[in-house]
Amino acid sequence: MRTSPCSFALAMLVGSGSCWLAPGLAGCDKSAQHTPSTAEGSGSAVAAIAAVPAVAAAPAAGVQIFIDTALAATIPPAQLAGWPRLDTLVPPEVRKLGTWEAVSLEGGKPQPTEILRPSSAYPDMVPAIFPGDGGGVAFGMFDPVELAKKGKPAMREDHVTAIRIKLGQGGSRGQNDDGGGAAGDPTKLVVTFKTPAGTTTLTGDKLIGLPREAMPGSPDQKGWRLTTLLDAAGVKTYHHLVLSDASGTSLTLEKADLGDTTIPFIKLNKQGALRFRVLKKVGAGWTPSGDLRALVAIEAK
Repeated sequence: MRTSPCSFALAMLVGSGSCWLAPGLAGCDKSAQHTPSTAEGSGSAVAAIAAVPAVAAAPAAGVQIFIDTALAATIPPAQLAGWPRLDTLVPPEVRKLGTWEAVSLEGGKPQPTEILRPSSAYPDMVPAIFPGDGGGVAFGMFDPVELAKKGKPAMREDHVTAIRIKLGQGGSRGQNDDGGGAAGDPTKLVVTFKTPAGTTTLTGDKLIGLPREAMPGSPDQKGWRLTTLLDAAGVKTYHHLVLSDASGTSLTLEKADLGDTTIPFIKLNKQGALRFRVLKKVGAGWTPSGDLRALVAIEAK
């Protein structure tokens, strides 16, 4: 029997059932050549490879938080948008920053970055996690105002995948720390000002935007003189002031007693409250008095 050139080509192409695989052979009718369907591909190896969709990059897996050796929480990427404080993400019984012996940050470098006694190494600052470079997780130690403004941390580590908190063993160290995870949102603060002309308020979002200055005697700490808040609230005239905190404790200041050596000063503390103190110049230093831990109201008379 005589074998046609087309039949011979078909026999040589194992697994093939159509002349489109050898279109140049004599005897193969173009009308009989197979046109591949959409499901079978484009008929070109290059085109077929190009048609394969690219594999999307895997989303960030968030960060794991350990207390000593136990997993305490896994924080998903979506939660980073709020720039949460680290001490709000762990169980209440271990939230006091002063009890943290060390914080170890894994993932950003070949060796973990360790912060020993963070409450002492970064006094008046708080730890937080936030969106980092390239969509990963970043850790920072923040001044509370800078954190509220989502600003610049004093210390930063990017690409963190795990945070290990080592607690101090024994003793009462750190139990009186004014941090503890009960921090309020500073942008939600409201200070009420009452004057003979009426009542006004200064909200936290406006307060944190006011320029700060170094606290007398503690240049590494920043806050506001009382006069800065009074000016922002439009309080210009008074003989004395009655300041009150959230617990109902009040303090009276006479305008005549205030000056360059007696300065009422306010700073945002670790709990997200306004700490008020009167700083008096004594010799070469400054002595605090008249302490209010959560200033909420000022009455001008």
